[in-house]
Amino acid sequence: MDGTEFSREIRKAKTPDERVAWFGALLRKEAGTDVEVVGGSAIEIYLTSSAYVSDDIDIVGNPRAVENALRTWEFDQVKGRSQRIYWTHPGVGLVDLVGAADRSGLPPRRVMTPHGPVTLSAPEPLIVRRLFRAKREKSAELFRQAVALGRQKDLDWDYLESEARYEGVGSDLLKLRKILRG
Repeated sequence: MDGTEFSREIRKAKTPDERVAWFGALLRKEAGTDVEVVGGSAIEIYLTSSAYVSDDIDIVGNPRAVENALRTWEFDQVKGRSQRIYWTHPGVGLVDLVGAADRSGLPPRRVMTPHGPVTLSAPEPLIVRRLFRAKREKSAELFRQAVALGRQKDLDWDYLESEARYEGVGSDLLKLRKILRG
């Protein structure tokens, strides 16, 4: 798929979360390797853009394969304030290749799109990160997002409890669980 075809296809997405999911699925196909949507971008897909919109698309994957695909699609490289390299495209926005692999230790989840599957970060580390930020920033909205993510099926509560204790948000996780049971 060349840059023109990619641009035409990504413009067909009706919502921001659909655009992120399609991007992940198309990138996986074009790069010929696993690509995982992580961070706020994964939250956007889990919760839909009606609840949360990320400012960029965070991905992990084989850097060489991902960068080759982005070049093929005519993305531009931009250097951030920290000298970090990002990729940008008018139909997608900013893409941040945050690493080669997710290090949570949990299996990612797959969501189907018209372009094949997109792989998303497991929700558990996203929940803990939202709880941590909610506490630090005194943000009810970030806590609400953690609760919404907590409604995902088949969560690893042992992982959540361990990570929440480590991050100093164990009591916040207890509050979240009480709301979910409630």
